[in-house]
Amino acid sequence: MSVLALKHPVRLALLLVPLLGLLIPAPPSQAAGRPTIGLALSGGGARGAAHVGVLRVIERMGIPVDYVAGTSMGAVVGGLYAMGMSPDEIEATIEEIDWTAIFQDEPPRQDRRIQRKLDDNDFLFSARPGVNEEKREVNLVPALIQGHRLDLALRRYTLPARSIHDFDDLKIPFRAVATDAVTGDAVILGSGDLATSIRASMAVPAAFAPVEIGDKLLIDGGLAMNLPVSVAREMGADIIIAVDVGGPRRDREEINDVLEMLDQVMGLVTWRNTQEQIAKLRGRDVLITPPLGRIVTAADFNKMLEAIAIGERGAQEQEVALAVLEVPEARYAAYLQRQRLRSEPMPIIDRVRVENRSRLADAVITERLDVPLGEPLNPDALEAQIDRVFDQDNFQSVQYRVEKTPDDETELVITATEKSWGTSSLQFGIELSSASGGDSQFNVGAAYTMAPVNALNAEWRTFLQAGEEPGLTSEFYQPLDPLERWYVEATAGYFTESLTLFEPETSDNPTAKYLISRVGGSLEGGRNFGDWGRLGLKYRRYSGDADLRYGEPGMQGYGFDEGALDLTFYLDTLDSANFPRRGWVGTAFALTSRTEIGASEDYDQAGFSIVNAQSWGKNTLLTGIRMAGSFGGQEPAQSFYRLGGFLNLSGFNQDELSGGNLGLARAVYMRNLTSGLVSTYAGASLEAGNVWDQRSDIGFDDLRFGSSLFLGADTFIGPIYLGYGYADGGFGALYLMLGRPWSTRGND
Repeated sequence: MSVLALKHPVRLALLLVPLLGLLIPAPPSQAAGRPTIGLALSGGGARGAAHVGVLRVIERMGIPVDYVAGTSMGAVVGGLYAMGMSPDEIEATIEEIDWTAIFQDEPPRQDRRIQRKLDDNDFLFSARPGVNEEKREVNLVPALIQGHRLDLALRRYTLPARSIHDFDDLKIPFRAVATDAVTGDAVILGSGDLATSIRASMAVPAAFAPVEIGDKLLIDGGLAMNLPVSVAREMGADIIIAVDVGGPRRDREEINDVLEMLDQVMGLVTWRNTQEQIAKLRGRDVLITPPLGRIVTAADFNKMLEAIAIGERGAQEQEVALAVLEVPEARYAAYLQRQRLRSEPMPIIDRVRVENRSRLADAVITERLDVPLGEPLNPDALEAQIDRVFDQDNFQSVQYRVEKTPDDETELVITATEKSWGTSSLQFGIELSSASGGDSQFNVGAAYTMAPVNALNAEWRTFLQAGEEPGLTSEFYQPLDPLERWYVEATAGYFTESLTLFEPETSDNPTAKYLISRVGGSLEGGRNFGDWGRLGLKYRRYSGDADLRYGEPGMQGYGFDEGALDLTFYLDTLDSANFPRRGWVGTAFALTSRTEIGASEDYDQAGFSIVNAQSWGKNTLLTGIRMAGSFGGQEPAQSFYRLGGFLNLSGFNQDELSGGNLGLARAVYMRNLTSGLVSTYAGASLEAGNVWDQRSDIGFDDLRFGSSLFLGADTFIGPIYLGYGYADGGFGALYLMLGRPWSTRGND
């Protein structure tokens, strides 16, 4: 330091003051020589897309925005705009996002683990309360949607702002509004992680999981301040442009069920606090209310482009009031140049760090990640890898962030957080099938799955079933490596199944009914092929009884033993187990039963089943073929193949036809009628097939033909079908079914 500075500090300070004034940016009002303008964007779900249309008009008129405050969907649009995106870029982002997928936590079904796909062969509901064994608690999930895929989308589109932690340093200063779940107060988020702040602002209670930031548990900001006028004012705005896209309140005639009542209650809460904020507007402020009416509701994410157009019209209606805020064209061009987000390459990743907040081994996570070092980040590839981690079914969130390390390297940090409500689970289910011919079946089930049993994510499931086919089973599934390529599975328990025999010429006349029961277990080992297939070799050993429930004179029950080796290949790429639109599902098997390994009879069986789904528009065509036969020895009655029932020779009762050999071909057409909370379908089918005692009897001349017309609904308890089937010979049947006709359970 110079002698002058030491002797005359006051003089030096006076000399530096004007220089510092040049270096420190002036407040917007001084820098621009005009009133500062703040944008307050309300929440409103899909209606919030109207904000984009408003922004388009504001830019077309040449109105600079100095501050942005947003709530819920307003925080999404406002955050992206403050980051530097143009209205056209935000609209393109809205178009790019798959809004159906984003409101689901699980990866698309075709990308799920094969072990999870096999669960669909059961009739259990997808809803699963969590079990925490350590605390001896059964807990409901904190929300219907944990927000896994929503977080990934927000993270992707806010990547350009990854190094900004003070939202005043964005292209436009920004605030997101959330609600403290404990106090109910508004929480103004002006720093931290931009994606997390936006996510917290739109955490609709019960729909989306709350977000923890610091010591606060945050939910949707609409509960406290849906239209953040006062926030924009406190940021320094002289004039507020407030955009209210809140939904209309329902009339008395429109409140008819619990969902409509909940929507009304939420609407009343946000409406009241919105009115409080509107009352704070002053003379020069502008209120824009796009005329969305009931054209676009909060849940109409498929109408967001329509909402953008309506938002544009709403802003145009206020052009007179907005016109006084315009600035000269040259000045606005300079403003836009500063505000726009400059195209930047993706960050080059130097290293990857995993924060594993679970009981799984680090390798279960790290071996599912493949991020090339020294190359630009690929969000598509990274999200697919994160989905594979999330699909381990132990995590409430798997998030990533990009950070600069002290040694100036770019680090990708993956944080996997275990489910707070319990990684084990309970499931319940109902299975129902009924035909007018007199055959019906009803079962209820419950399953308790303990997971993870160890660091490789082993599972232990116990299943209890009551009804027509009672049973109690327990199975233990153990991956043998972190990527779950190899596995072993052990099963033990008591199984039952009904076997109804019919008079061949009178379909509605059951002649006998057996309850087949088995006690024993199996041991299987095999290889998983990614997310699409499995090859397994199983040894099974059971002692069984065929208990005659009723039958003709002279018929009686009998006992038997089963000892067999079974090689099975399973394929599944269906996008839905209930009403598939695309993909394949199939099995191929070869079984040998031998007295040397515990069986009562020596015989060999083999066969395959394959179904393909293809769609165009709302239409789907499913085609399939199933063939199976016996290739030595004499198989007992309980091992016969069975055919008949809905979509399996419609017109006949379920499993009405039985024999040592089987063939079936079918084509099923479905039309999606409505989508939403419950999707509905109408369809028709054509089927041809039969069973034969001997392979030498097989021929086209004795094929049986069936057809059906049906209605279906995809409900929270599973797919429901109501249909009528007609088969050659004049056989007809009405069907009511709760279950999956595409299930491979018991097909062969």
